[in-house]
Amino acid sequence: MILVLLGTFPTEFIRPLHEIEYLLNAGVIKEEVIVQNGYTNFESSNMILKGFVSLDELNKLYQESDLIISHGGSGSIIKGLKFRKKVIAIPRLAKYGEVVDDHQLELVKKFSDLGYLIPWYENQKLEKIYKNVDSFKPEIYESQKDEIINFLDNYLNTL
Repeated sequence: MILVLLGTFPTEFIRPLHEIEYLLNAGVIKEEVIVQNGYTNFESSNMILKGFVSLDELNKLYQESDLIISHGGSGSIIKGLKFRKKVIAIPRLAKYGEVVDDHQLELVKKFSDLGYLIPWYENQKLEKIYKNVDSFKPEIYESQKDEIINFLDNYLNTL
């Protein structure tokens, strides 16, 4: 099963759904596709669309998925990495009104550079990325939370 995460930012993010739908219709994607679509309205006879789901249901979907296709939000990406799933991440872009700035582009690039995920940029076709996903071996994600907390703690102690 492929889990598609569009996030909960209160704007539509329809770009990835058009391409996923095309690949489903073409028979390239044969797996079940479940979409957490948030505020994005989209009609599909090929995908199961769920606006918002509980944390328990979301965790279950992560566990059951073979592949995550996610917007470039840190929470969705990191959760997929913690579940040790292969993640394709597509950043929401400000120029399309999908988000207020291009921070997701920076985040996806950084995580890609570290070998954690496969980026899906606007000038790329999902079909090529999808056909190469089996050969992708992601780096194991290790949280930097403790280092960040120590840094902030040390900084606050200097004030």
